[in-house]
Amino acid sequence: MSPQPVAWPPRQATLARLARFGVTPRRSLGQNFLVDDNILRLILDRVQAQPSDVILEVGTGLGVLTEALLAEAGYVHSFEVDRSLRESLLRVFADQGERLGLHFQDVLSAELERLQPAPTLCASNLPYSIAAPFLAEAVARLPQVRRYVVMVQREVAERLAAAPGSKIYGGISVWVQLFASVKEMRPLSRRIFYPVPRVDSILLTLERRKVRGLPAGDPVLVRWVIDSAFASRRKMIVNSLSAATGLAKAEAEAVLRDADLAPTLRAEQVSPAGYLALAEAFCSRGLRPPATPPGMVGRIATPRGEQQ
Repeated sequence: MSPQPVAWPPRQATLARLARFGVTPRRSLGQNFLVDDNILRLILDRVQAQPSDVILEVGTGLGVLTEALLAEAGYVHSFEVDRSLRESLLRVFADQGERLGLHFQDVLSAELERLQPAPTLCASNLPYSIAAPFLAEAVARLPQVRRYVVMVQREVAERLAAAPGSKIYGGISVWVQLFASVKEMRPLSRRIFYPVPRVDSILLTLERRKVRGLPAGDPVLVRWVIDSAFASRRKMIVNSLSAATGLAKAEAEAVLRDADLAPTLRAEQVSPAGYLALAEAFCSRGLRPPATPPGMVGRIATPRGEQQ
């Protein structure tokens, strides 16, 4: 079914560019284009880019946010999976070749660490289907990015911000909070997008936090420990760890004692700092994850069942 016409006059280039490019938004790619100038200003105000900054954008779309970011920063890396937009975007940005890197590929398969110049900020209207896995990857693999200002599905934002003990606190909450703190969650109207999505969105601002060194510098070990604890979240953590890692219950209890955690706790009751201590206890005992932990996306395991 074709998207319904937008019921208000466009206040910026998006709808005109849709017609110019001959584009019909593709639901299979999660394409919901931003059609409100006011939101561009909100994003720029929160990003606080300087001319020396390099911004990472995921989801170039029609390039409207990209243009706004180029007006503020020295360089923009922008990823777009829809190759049908390639020629149109190259024409639009023909005079920005020295300040813009257009990457027509899935960002989840990209070697983010090798981007040059290296990103220092991230601003994106993230496709809903990749928001959680992208943020899980980026916060670990791009330590130089100091701030993320991203539009995400409301449920994803709530999971990222969830506190220990809440029903929605899970592996993605722990993992992202090890690296970043949630500074703001601003609700957005569905009507700022075309076509209008069926879900609510949040403009999420994350600030990089100073992180203690990961055990043995190994993020996969930490991710494995978190995933193992949440594998059976209704069980006591000692039973979940034992079942997921293959450790005998007595050995799992010993590791928890090393981390100063009670075996009777459940996974959602342990803070991010507690999980870091638990991973350090695993490391000190020489306990390692399988060669390829299940659920791997890129180099960091994305929490099972939390991709949406």
